[in-house]
Amino acid sequence: MLELHVWGPAFGLASIDAECLAIITYLHNAPPTSGCRLIPSNDPSVSPSDLLPALNHAGIWTSGYRPIVNYLVSKSLCTNLDTTLNPTQQADTVAYSAYLLANAGPLVDLSLYVSAANWSATTRPAYSALLPFPLTWTLPPLLRADAAKRAEHLGLAELDTDFDPNGGLHLTAGRDALPETFRRHLPVRTKKTVREEMTPEQAAAIRLCGVTEDCLSVVNSLLGESGSEDKSLRFFGGSSPTSLDCLAYGFLALMVVPDVPRSFLKDWIQAETPRLRRFVESMAPTDLAWSSATPSTFVGSSTRIADSIVRNIPSIGEHYTNEMRYRAESGITGLDQRAVMMLMSVMITGAAVGYGLHMYKNLQPFGARRQVWRQLRGGSRLSQFGDLGSMLNSAMGAYQPESRPNNLESSGRLVDVDSESALD
Repeated sequence: MLELHVWGPAFGLASIDAECLAIITYLHNAPPTSGCRLIPSNDPSVSPSDLLPALNHAGIWTSGYRPIVNYLVSKSLCTNLDTTLNPTQQADTVAYSAYLLANAGPLVDLSLYVSAANWSATTRPAYSALLPFPLTWTLPPLLRADAAKRAEHLGLAELDTDFDPNGGLHLTAGRDALPETFRRHLPVRTKKTVREEMTPEQAAAIRLCGVTEDCLSVVNSLLGESGSEDKSLRFFGGSSPTSLDCLAYGFLALMVVPDVPRSFLKDWIQAETPRLRRFVESMAPTDLAWSSATPSTFVGSSTRIADSIVRNIPSIGEHYTNEMRYRAESGITGLDQRAVMMLMSVMITGAAVGYGLHMYKNLQPFGARRQVWRQLRGGSRLSQFGDLGSMLNSAMGAYQPESRPNNLESSGRLVDVDSESALD
């Protein structure tokens, strides 16, 4: 029996991921002859490529919507939904699928991941419901960072309110980006500018509307070729969906269905292309038979947690992610020279960080209001530098304590320091 591992349901949809939604819809319309277990594992590491959806057939793993469809059709494991298409339409299916991945995918990333309001109110809680603790704290930020990279070319990173284009102070950041010591000397403004009153989506409205129209107007025109206005809208006409219809449903459903605070995609579709909404409603799979995931072992859970923690470490996490991707694409398993070198670099970096923290804890408490100065025993050591040392010793003078507090040693001196006044 086939095993299909996917991201679990969210927002009232069968999956939180577009390609997982697409393959679920495909298998719903073309059930495998040998049966298929639909497993919401929420664990990309089950697949050697570290991607979901992932199909396991007798130990052979295939990841991604289009590779899974091609594998099922080549092995005659299910019905080919594209069998009625002519050669031109089959070529269009490949081209349109590539268009959806390159354009509709980044729009979904903008809406559910990059937009800070939508992420915090809708997407992050959905992942928290799917993942076990403590992966709820470590894995969602990684997924959001990957989505931000996929949508980076659209130039709308400002939808993330934590985004800083210059990695430091920026002119549009306002007084809040300045240090506290500077802000205290600036006049307080009682009114905000028009731009400060806008949400990030409103400030980027023109650009956002442009990229939305560029993508969805094309998808709508392709869907309209069938000339049908009823609920059986399909890209190439007819009543049966094709592999392109299933993929388009995966992306459009994540634009239309989720209830997000900044619903710019849903609003645009409702106002400009309502037939896309009807298409989503007509394609939704129903009565899905879910199978429970295999309980994770202690070693497997610990490995997954450690992997997500390492990926969150600045600088080290990026190198680690690139190395894991390289090993997955090259089919490398076990330890090799690259893996040993990476482990050694992580250990050395960890030792250096630990040593730095130890040295930092042993530093003098600069800025503390109360400090203890201790006199050197056996006289001043400045005299060992000859005449110059003697002159400095005479100029500075030797301290002779008049009283000795009970809680200090005989050679100690208690000094009260107002660090804030000193800084001013």
